[in-house]
Amino acid sequence: MNERRTLHPIYILFGLLNTIRGFIPFILIGLLRGTDWTGLEWYWYAGVSALSAVILVFSYIEWKSFGFWLESDRIIIRKGWLFRDEKTIYYTRIHSVNVEQPLVQRLLKVAQVKIETPGGNKKADGVLPALSLKEASDIQLMLKKQASVIAAPEGQPLSEKLMTQKPEADEQLVVRINQKPLASESVSHNAERGPSIALHAGQLLQAAATSMNFGLVAAFMAGLYSFANDFINQLLPDHFFESVVEDSSSFMPSYFAVVIVVIAGVAFAWLLSIILYVLKFSGFAVQKDGRQISVSYGLLEKKSFVFDPKKVQAVIVSESWLRQAFGYAEIRLQIVSSDKKEQLMLHPFIKRSDIQQVLNDFVPQIVHSEETPLQGAPKRALLYYIRIELLIAALLCAASIIFLKEAGLWSLVLIPLVLWWRRSCYVAAGVSLRNGQLTLRTRFLSRSTFLIRRPQIVTMRVNRSIGQQRKNLLTLSVRALGSPFEYRVKCLDHADVEPVWRWYSRSQN
Repeated sequence: MNERRTLHPIYILFGLLNTIRGFIPFILIGLLRGTDWTGLEWYWYAGVSALSAVILVFSYIEWKSFGFWLESDRIIIRKGWLFRDEKTIYYTRIHSVNVEQPLVQRLLKVAQVKIETPGGNKKADGVLPALSLKEASDIQLMLKKQASVIAAPEGQPLSEKLMTQKPEADEQLVVRINQKPLASESVSHNAERGPSIALHAGQLLQAAATSMNFGLVAAFMAGLYSFANDFINQLLPDHFFESVVEDSSSFMPSYFAVVIVVIAGVAFAWLLSIILYVLKFSGFAVQKDGRQISVSYGLLEKKSFVFDPKKVQAVIVSESWLRQAFGYAEIRLQIVSSDKKEQLMLHPFIKRSDIQQVLNDFVPQIVHSEETPLQGAPKRALLYYIRIELLIAALLCAASIIFLKEAGLWSLVLIPLVLWWRRSCYVAAGVSLRNGQLTLRTRFLSRSTFLIRRPQIVTMRVNRSIGQQRKNLLTLSVRALGSPFEYRVKCLDHADVEPVWRWYSRSQN
């Protein structure tokens, strides 16, 4: 077994810093309310000091018991002092190496390394939470050695393979932090540099303005509310919001107030989505080094992903209504990751005409051609796309008219909007099977095109309701490795789905 390695000693502070972070809301409340910290009794200071000392002692023991070994064909991670936990990960099983720098790690100038393998759970299979550049560089070198071992002829002894490794094989995997390779300049100088992508400020702002990522806004607002709930209760007077609503309704009609609130809410959500998008994807860069691709981005929380393009499970081309109108899209990749709900961004803002060129540079096994026609949903499927949503809109309109009288008539605007939305979903639906690649297209709000090859399909499912069976319609769903959800297109013609099913099941019947 090779030399035992440990985490950076700064890891001892992580436990204390995480505890302090949990008390930040109470500390801020005290500061805003003008609490005199100097007037506290001595036992408060003694208690805080004792608690800090206990946390530091336990963190030291945890750091001391954490060790990992880099061997010729595997990495071994061992941790725990009461309950021992040991993991062995063979290099041939690694799908990607992700280097992340959350805010605390960036301030302390250390990095967190996540090792992803197929079949992993919600957490990464191997996590090294605090590494110096030296330890990260050692991991890089060992992984590059393993790449050369795999490339060596079969039957050659392991020691011989390691001794005769080629320089170009050493550059198959490059782990990066902040766009700087974690190895000496002499090693990285000979790297096989490939195509790269870097967004300038104008492109990033355009991407943020057209993303319409209200899901990101909702997640941020939910987290902000849970964090600031104590502030709201402590700092604002009782019945504050009720008073604001009453005062507003006293000088403007209720329906006019509702319109103003809706417009202001949408504008605020849009501006907030721009800010959050810029913070998330600032410094976005993609670089192909040898046979590996590195993707890095993030202003407050720096993330870096390194993976083999052959292990990309699917490509997703997404177009919001704004981007579709101007001929732009974004490209995301489905790879094996512990964060199964997140798809890795390959390009956040690209012209549709340039998509195939980017795929040729980074994921050449995938083909995206706008000239290739998709088999869309038949006309008899339109009813199935609009009926449920139209019924819900009609019920909402009826309820608004009953309770709001004349003002509720404004809700009838929902009817044509829902019809337009659902018809656009119907028009977007389609399927295509060409040269061993399945293409599915669907829309909820954004139009999404899923590109996946047969070896990456884990399951394929075809289902139909009784009504769809009478209309000879089928719903097609496929799932890729590492994806928590299915790629699904509703109400396609039976004649268009049957060849896809035969192709996947290899059935002649």
